[in-house]
Amino acid sequence: MNHEFTFSKFISKFSTDDFCLEEIKKLRYPNGVYCKTCKKVTRHYRIQKRPSYTCKFCRTQIHPLAGTIFEKTATPLRLWFYTLFLMTCTRAEISIKQLQRELGVTYKTAWRMYQRIHMLMEQNNGDLLVPVEDKVRKWLFFNKIEISVVEKQETSD
Repeated sequence: MNHEFTFSKFISKFSTDDFCLEEIKKLRYPNGVYCKTCKKVTRHYRIQKRPSYTCKFCRTQIHPLAGTIFEKTATPLRLWFYTLFLMTCTRAEISIKQLQRELGVTYKTAWRMYQRIHMLMEQNNGDLLVPVEDKVRKWLFFNKIEISVVEKQETSD
């Protein structure tokens, strides 16, 4: 993708927690969900009020958030995605206090989210954020959605 991922595109793509969870499911299981009980790729349906899915045939459950920074969080996924958006756009140079104000959460929650995401940004081989270039700072969000931040060139008069 060569187009920038803007805030308005973010809002339209990730308008609810359900869309965020569905995006994680699609990215973790791009070829469909393999059911270990049925021993084949089967249709899985969302379990209401839980971030999990169940197999159409045997009712075995899968949990797409398991093993991610979102596992066991009470913070809405949409806020996590928005934090990822903010941190990729600012290259993690947003303060925790500013993040607290932007998200409307406690300082402790903002600090925890910042620390987890920053750790992934430092690793650069994490599943969420990978830097691509220097001049045009590009970050791949879930290795699928590209967010570009072009550094403005100063013109000399």
